[in-house]
Amino acid sequence: MSLKYGHTLQHRLAGAQLSDIVVVGGGVTGLFCAYYLSREGVNVTLVEKDELGAGSVHAAGLIEPQTFYQINNWRYLQDAVSFARRGVLKLRRFDSKWLLSYVKSFGSTLGRDELELIEHMSEYSVSEYRRLSEEDSAWGYTQPGLLELYEKKQSFEATLKSLEARGANCQIVEKEGYAGGIVFEDVGAVSTEQFTQRMSKELVDVSVIRAGAESVELNGQIKCAGKSLRPQATVVAAGIECRKLGAPITAVKGVGSRLSVSGASRPNRPIIVYERALALVWFDKWVKVTAGLDFDFSRELPRLEPILKYAERFVGNASIIDVKTGFRPCSPDGLPIVARKDNLVVATGGFRLGWSFAPAIGRYAADLALGKVKSYPHISKYAERLHSGRLD
Repeated sequence: MSLKYGHTLQHRLAGAQLSDIVVVGGGVTGLFCAYYLSREGVNVTLVEKDELGAGSVHAAGLIEPQTFYQINNWRYLQDAVSFARRGVLKLRRFDSKWLLSYVKSFGSTLGRDELELIEHMSEYSVSEYRRLSEEDSAWGYTQPGLLELYEKKQSFEATLKSLEARGANCQIVEKEGYAGGIVFEDVGAVSTEQFTQRMSKELVDVSVIRAGAESVELNGQIKCAGKSLRPQATVVAAGIECRKLGAPITAVKGVGSRLSVSGASRPNRPIIVYERALALVWFDKWVKVTAGLDFDFSRELPRLEPILKYAERFVGNASIIDVKTGFRPCSPDGLPIVARKDNLVVATGGFRLGWSFAPAIGRYAADLALGKVKSYPHISKYAERLHSGRLD
C-alpha cells in the first residue's frame, strides 16, 4: 500500500528548524509522537507527571494487525451484555458527551477511504515495531502469533463469520473445554515495560517536564509547572484527559499483572479468552496477565483473585511481580481520534488496540502538528469540537 497517509521516517522538512512543539502525555502514543517529531529536527518538550509509559504499561502488549474493534454496532452491544452478565464488564461511570456521540453514530459503517486508513495504520505500526526490533532486539518484541479461545459457541461462530467477511488470515483449532479456538499467526507481542524504557532512551534530544499540564489553549499555549509555554503547536496524547478538550472519550479500565512462573510448560503463543477479556502473554522472565472492560474512571484496583484464579489453568502456580492499572481511551466507535484545530492536536482513542496503533497514531499526530497534513478520513471528524480547557 502506498503511503497515502503519513510519511516515511526518511522524510525531512526543508529549511530552518521549526519552533518548539509540546507533547502532553508520556504514554505509548505520546512517546511515539515525541520520537517522530524529534527525528524531524524539532525542539520537542514532553510533559508527563508520572513515569514515562505509566498510563500504558498495564496493557498486554499484543500487536494485532488484522483486528480493529468498532463498537457502535449490535455485535458489540450483544457482547457487552454477555460480558456484563458474567461480571467481566461493569458500567460504573461514563462520559455523557461520549454517550450522546455513541448513540448518534450507532450503526454507521466505514467507507473505502476510512477502511484504507485503518489498514494503513495497522501496516505502518507493525512495520515500525519490526524496524525498531531490528535496531535493538533487547526490548522484547516478537511475532509469536495468538490463540483466541471461545467459551460460547455463539461468540465463536459470530467471530468466524466476521473474519470470513474480512478475508482474515487465521486457522481454526480445537481446545478441550472450549467451544473453539482461532490462531492468528501474524500477531506480535511487545513487553510494554521494556519498550517504554527503550523509547525513553530514544528521546535524548527531548526535554521532559515532570509535571501535569494545567491547561491547554487552542492557540497551542500551555500552562505547566506554573509557567506558560507558547510552542508552534501542542499535541495532547493524554488518553482519557483529552475529553476535557472536546474529544468524545470515555474510560475503559484495565489491569495488568506480571507473574513470575517456574516449572510450568510454556505455550507456543499468547492466549486470549474472548468472553473473559483475558489475555496472557509469555516473556522470558514473566507472564503478563491482563483483563478488564469496566466503563469506569476510578483508580480503584479491580479484584485480582478471580482473574488470577482463572489464569492458573494456563500458568500454574505463580507469584505476583507487580500490578498496574490504566485506562483505555474509548471513542464513540472504538477507533482512534487524531485531529487538529488551530494549533491544538489531539491524539487518543486507541481503546483495546492502543499499542497496535500507537506508532501510526503518534506519526499522524506529528504530521498534523508539523502542518504536513490537515486532517484524516474519519479519525479527524471531531476536530471542530476541540476547544481550550483545563487538564488538572
